[in-house]
Amino acid sequence: MDNPSDPSPAELQSVRAAFQKELTDGMQFWLAHSHDEKYGGFLNCLCNDGKVYDTHKYGWFQGRQVWTYAYLYQNFEEFHTDQVLQAAKSGLQFIRDHLPMRHLSGRAQRRCYFAVTQDGKPYRVQRKPFTECFYAMALFEMFKITGDASLKEEALSVLDAYAYWMTEDASDLGAPVLEGQPPLSRLSVPMMLLNMILLMVEPDSEFFAKHAKSCVEQIFKHSQDSVVLEVLSKDDKPVEGSEGRFMNPGHAIEAGWFLMEYWRRFEPSNAELLQAILDKFVVKPLEYGWDPEHGGLFYFMDKDGCPPVALEWDMKLWWPHCEALIACLMAYKHTGSEQHWQSFKKVFDYCFKHFARKDGQEWYGYLNRQGDVSQTLIGGPYKGCFHTVRCWAFCVELLDSVIKERQTA
Repeated sequence: MDNPSDPSPAELQSVRAAFQKELTDGMQFWLAHSHDEKYGGFLNCLCNDGKVYDTHKYGWFQGRQVWTYAYLYQNFEEFHTDQVLQAAKSGLQFIRDHLPMRHLSGRAQRRCYFAVTQDGKPYRVQRKPFTECFYAMALFEMFKITGDASLKEEALSVLDAYAYWMTEDASDLGAPVLEGQPPLSRLSVPMMLLNMILLMVEPDSEFFAKHAKSCVEQIFKHSQDSVVLEVLSKDDKPVEGSEGRFMNPGHAIEAGWFLMEYWRRFEPSNAELLQAILDKFVVKPLEYGWDPEHGGLFYFMDKDGCPPVALEWDMKLWWPHCEALIACLMAYKHTGSEQHWQSFKKVFDYCFKHFARKDGQEWYGYLNRQGDVSQTLIGGPYKGCFHTVRCWAFCVELLDSVIKERQTA
């Protein structure tokens, strides 16, 4: 007999239909406005009417959009089209031609430009290796479609370089070593490595054995005193000053669903691990990160309640809410708990009230604390065809799984 507190079949279907509509309409925006027919790749910087306001191309969103198109092409009949495939191939060719810094030597050749001009000339370099991560993800996802072994080989070589930079020697990244700056452990490092492992690495490989469990352990070390800290010392202790108190609730929640994916695939009988993931990386961050006055997740917070240094700390951004939708729905799927369904619905209601556009299409990304649109751009250096589309697609898949389980129970 069904638990009376469970969502009804009609509610599940209604929520699924809402995500499916966003996925269809949102992708139509990117399909219609972001393809660069002249030079290849994608135009990231788009107004809400699709007008291009800047032709620079940001490497991590070139890679992310290739990955997104490739994933949808493989997993959604609606997007298993020649238009999507050819756009993905165009993006793939553009990033292979223009992002790698091949003039360097050794592992440094795996570095990628953060931004290039419309026709692919180098424009900006970051001392962070995250463009490289999405470059590798794009290549590997396209390998799954094309069977081109060179894509897999290059993707895994970039993954190997990222792991080396982040765990052994980061000098290739070019960041100066300053006397007053202690070595730090950042949550983003094991998170990104774990994400790539989940997408690209065979569980019987030497790389998996060396890094997968270590990533999980490193992520858990950032959970201290019932909060998740973005930065620790290299010996996993809190760091003095505002940097050491810095919290990003949405990032912690994203780590939660990465960890759940690890649990599902590799330790599904470990109930203690699942509960720890849910408590530390889903429930707690959603509790302390939620704005009690206006709703939505704060972007940044200070552990001790001091004024956050980042001026945008109280804004409500699209991507933390997208990660929360995935994490809460995933938690519900794995537990059947009313608590996780209600948390999901709280985030769902906020997103569809504030981020979703009345005319459909891609969501707004930047709200003020009160939940009003602060910036009307739809694409830019930090927002593109990735977080929203991935969220809508994953939520459709999760809901399909929940609905199927209910029907066969």
